[in-house]
Amino acid sequence: MYRSILAISEGGPEAAISFRLAHRIASMFGGTVDAVHFSETHPGDADIAAQAMPFLKRVTDDRLKSRALESERAYKELLASLPGATFTGGHAVTRDQLVRMGRFANLVLVGRPSLDAENIAPETVKAAIYDCAGPVVVAPPNVGEGGFSSVVVAWNGSAQAARAAGFALPFLAHAAKVTILVADASPGDLGMPFLLRTLGRHGVNATVETMDHGDITGRARGRALLEYTRDKGADLLVMGAYGHGGLTNFLGLGGATAKVIAACPVPLLLAH
Repeated sequence: MYRSILAISEGGPEAAISFRLAHRIASMFGGTVDAVHFSETHPGDADIAAQAMPFLKRVTDDRLKSRALESERAYKELLASLPGATFTGGHAVTRDQLVRMGRFANLVLVGRPSLDAENIAPETVKAAIYDCAGPVVVAPPNVGEGGFSSVVVAWNGSAQAARAAGFALPFLAHAAKVTILVADASPGDLGMPFLLRTLGRHGVNATVETMDHGDITGRARGRALLEYTRDKGADLLVMGAYGHGGLTNFLGLGGATAKVIAACPVPLLLAH
């Protein structure tokens, strides 16, 4: 169960989006939320342009302070009423501290990268997925309300997909409809009987569907998965997170994972 949720905000419009989804999930599972404002850049940091033109430094510092205040405002509005909820603000949180907190949470929740042109969320999402060692939920612009009645699980038999399906069990057990989507392979070749057996032992009666992409690029596969998710009217998409080493293809530079993260219309649960 997701009793302890770490919700990360970098301020701006994604603060309310992330915290609203965190409240939705916490309320569903009787959990609470540790909200954190995090920024890679802090007031007082100065780049070359700011050193040459001090007024730019003042503008940047004011913007950063405003974003921190927006995270705190969103927390007070959306999360402070949850029993046990906490907020860590200011500018003292480092990425190492953020990762450490994430490793002790049942679920890490972040806003969609590039939802806000000013923030630097892709690096935060990268740290959450690859370093926190647990499930990560990426919030879309419209986070929805209530439970998650229809869930799609993208399955390819990989370790990442297995971790994602396992981490998603609380959602799957609450869903009225669970669809396992297998692309470009025979379900029997990917251990589907074992997956269905395990899900069944948790009370999950899943339906298996297949899709043949043919010879297309990773990003095209991502688009196909997004279209399938929309057509199914799903409330949640579950999938493994795939990248190469230092995530060179993750930050909008290609691959099915990057495409899905950038445009998923519903909350997206990922595991690496």
